[in-house]
Amino acid sequence: MTALESMVRVHRWVLDEKQRKLVDLRTFLEKLKSDLDGLDAELEAEREASASSDEAGAAFPAYVAAALDRRKKLCETIANLEQETEAAREEVTEAFGELKKYEIASDNQESLESDKRKRRDRINLDELGVSIYRRSRVAGD
Repeated sequence: MTALESMVRVHRWVLDEKQRKLVDLRTFLEKLKSDLDGLDAELEAEREASASSDEAGAAFPAYVAAALDRRKKLCETIANLEQETEAAREEVTEAFGELKKYEIASDNQESLESDKRKRRDRINLDELGVSIYRRSRVAGD
């Protein structure tokens, strides 16, 4: 394994890790957004329940304050996570670019080595042909 092939493997692994991180961040972000939607639905359900009962109506303001605080924290966490996700997306893009550089360099190196082998084979075949021709000329005279 050449040094370039090793670098391709390393950069492919780095890219895979960064992609996994991005997927994890996106999954967590979707879960938080789902939790936020659930909190909004729960708040609306409690609002309807408080209208039908005096006890629930008395406890509703405290529930709303706690729910709004939780909503605020969720929104802050979502905003932070969106920034992290964007940064992770940029890291994936950079890692992909680095991988491509090494893949192209490796492909170029393989192409050069293949051309050298073909040239050596052609030279050997030409020498063999000349040798056979000389032997046939010597044997024929």
